[in-house]
This record gives sequence, structure tokens and C-alpha cells, in this order.
Amino acid sequence: MSNPADTENSSPFEEYSFPPAGRLEGDWRKWGLGHVIVGFLASFFAAALAFNLVESANNQDIDDLYELPMWGISVVTLSQQLVLIAIVIIASRFFGESLRKDFLLQARANDIFKGLSLGIAAQFILVPATTYPFIWLFNIDPDRISGPARELSDKATSPLGVGALVLTVVVLAPVSEELFYRGLLYGAIRKRFKADQSKALTKWFPIIISSLIFSAVHLQLLLFPALFFVGVTFALIYEKSQRLAPAIWAHVGFNATTVFNLLVIQ
Repeated sequence: MSNPADTENSSPFEEYSFPPAGRLEGDWRKWGLGHVIVGFLASFFAAALAFNLVESANNQDIDDLYELPMWGISVVTLSQQLVLIAIVIIASRFFGESLRKDFLLQARANDIFKGLSLGIAAQFILVPATTYPFIWLFNIDPDRISGPARELSDKATSPLGVGALVLTVVVLAPVSEELFYRGLLYGAIRKRFKADQSKALTKWFPIIISSLIFSAVHLQLLLFPALFFVGVTFALIYEKSQRLAPAIWAHVGFNATTVFNLLVIQ
């Protein structure tokens, strides 16, 4: 008779790792690209609904998200983020086993320092290295690059506004986006794709495709190259560490650096 302590789910502290890439016989992960599509559609629908409700509350026609007050932007953003998190939870709960096993949502004590350090480094090194050649090549005004973020931070004129900005950008954006884009999207591509003759293609195809989508959905053309390479970086952190927590903390460090720069330095 086997000891219950030896079973797979006996210890809440057991660490999991990625299964081999590609389709696996008897794979417990029944979630996939269909859940990703549903997540995209549901999150955009939630954001559009929240936008219309905020617009109605203001009793005026608003064409752009950044025309809303800070509380309105927070409501729209929060609705989208919560839907993304909910889709991942539903996928693991009903089509997998757990967030911890399906998406390696597990952590170690040093994940915070390593993750934050990598995220800050990406902001100071990776973004300029991928953005400024783009600026010089197409003769773009550098102020246009930071325009949307600066426009958002300018609305945080009260402690409540600053708190809302920090909550949505520094806390919930890293959690929701890493769970969805690295956990669900990258995981769905990774578990379907395997190039038998190329280990490099097997590794890089899911990273590149998921990072392209991650960059595109931010709808910031001027930051597309930077966001793409940031997505690649977070995916590599996830793959190398075999844990999602370091990628989440890297995303926190990346976004927090932007917010700190806009609110304190500039």
C-alpha cells in the first residue's frame, strides 16, 4: 500500500517544472488556445462595458480612454485585468489541476530580488537599446514614446489617484499579464508546438509568438519593439526559473520603474 505522503499532490510545497514541449499523451492540461481567445474577447468586452458605464456616469461623449478621469481609467483597466485573472483561474480549475502545477505559480525567497533587479534592468537597458534605434531610424520625437504613460500619470493628482495608478499598473498588471500571457498563452503554444528536428525552434517559437501578441495588444506602435523584447525576457525568466513568480516580480520592477520616473523624477 502506498504512503499518502508519496503521492503527487501530498505536499503543498512540492515544486513542479515544465513538461516536455509539444503534445503529450494523457496530458492533464486540457486548457489551450481556445481559452486564450475567450480571455481576449471577454477582457475587451469587460473593458468596453466599463468604459461605457464610466462615460455614462460622466454624462459626456468620450472618444479615448485617456480622456477619462483617473478613477474611470482605473475602473476600465481593473475590469480587464480581473477578467484575465479569472480566465486563468477557470482554465486551471476546470481544465487542469491547479495554478501551481499548470502554470508553475510557485515561488522561492530570492525570487523578489532577482525578479525586481531584472525588471529594473530591462527598463534602463533593454528599452533604450530597442527604442532609440527605432526613433533615429524613423526620426520620431522621443516625447511621443512616453506620451501615453505621461498622460496617465498626469491624472494621478491626489493620493487616491496615485494609489489607483500603483494598484493597476504596478500590482495587478504584472499579475494578470504574466498569468495570462506567460502562463496561459505561452503555455498553450508551448504544449502544442514541437519541431522534431530543431530544439532551438521548439524553444523559441512559443516565446516569439507569445511575445509578439503581448506587444501587439498594448496598442502602442512606438513601443512595439521594446515591449516585444520585454516579453521575450519575461518568457525566458519563466522558462529558465521554472517558476512564474520571478517573471511577475520582473514585471513589477519594470512597471514600478516607469511609475516612479513619471511621478517622482519628471
